[in-house]
Amino acid sequence: MAWALVATALPVGAVTLGDLYETDQPVLNNARDAAFVDALKTVVVRVSGQRDAPARLGAALNDPRKYVQRFGFTVDNVLQVGFDSVSVDRLLQESGLPIWGRERPATLVLLNVIDPSGYSYWISGDQPNAQKDILEKVARERGLPLKWPAVAPQAIDETTALQEAERYGANAALLGRAQGGAVRWTLVSSEGSSLASGGMEEGVHLAADTFARVFAASGSSLGNVVVEVSGIGDLDAYASTLNYLEGMTLVRAVALEQVAGDTMRFKLAVRGDAATLRRAIALDSRLVSQDDGAAPMGERLSFRYRP
Repeated sequence: MAWALVATALPVGAVTLGDLYETDQPVLNNARDAAFVDALKTVVVRVSGQRDAPARLGAALNDPRKYVQRFGFTVDNVLQVGFDSVSVDRLLQESGLPIWGRERPATLVLLNVIDPSGYSYWISGDQPNAQKDILEKVARERGLPLKWPAVAPQAIDETTALQEAERYGANAALLGRAQGGAVRWTLVSSEGSSLASGGMEEGVHLAADTFARVFAASGSSLGNVVVEVSGIGDLDAYASTLNYLEGMTLVRAVALEQVAGDTMRFKLAVRGDAATLRRAIALDSRLVSQDDGAAPMGERLSFRYRP
């Protein structure tokens, strides 16, 4: 059953997070060294997408300050720290951990709560709410961009969830049904659906763990992918395409190889492989795949530019 909505469709696009390597960490019992350790743990989980990342860092946790670019303390004793992205990426690579780039899927949260009296209500974006605050806090820690419906739905199911996510410019939908302190979660995206149950935070972990498996790539795995883009009719379209490709976290270098009419062929040096790159590009609506959902032909991808 579809929502009764007044929202209009928005362009679907990944959210580029500029603060993946920054965090605020309360200093407990004036233990500043421990705060730096906890801050590094938060950042490596967020950047790798792996919840067990801190346990795999080894001796690096003994000297977290060597990865710090800037820091300060607030008047209420909170450490505000920004880590050096190059150093952290190198640490993850040396620890055998992947790197999940700044381009992250936007996820629409559709949370239905049933209170002890049996009254059922939906959480919308314009209402202060304790459950929403919990989800937002964990989402910041995991680097997962969340969106909320502007209007509470009357009903929703997996079939219509992605359609509703697209209305809000989101890439996926996270459906939750909360009752008696437990939540049943369903994540729906173009990759399929997956389930989890537990507390409020488990929905965010379900989404972040799922997306990290799909979009994170080994920092030590560098390959070449040929990307053909048609529909480039002028210099602005070329500049827009080039800037977009060069700005992707997975992409280490871009070279223009050939121009044929309105089609340009680029050679990209990327982390991961063609399949990972195609999934990352699919998060944004500016390049439309021309591969009809088929597996990449070797390390070659085809797109059409959409202004």
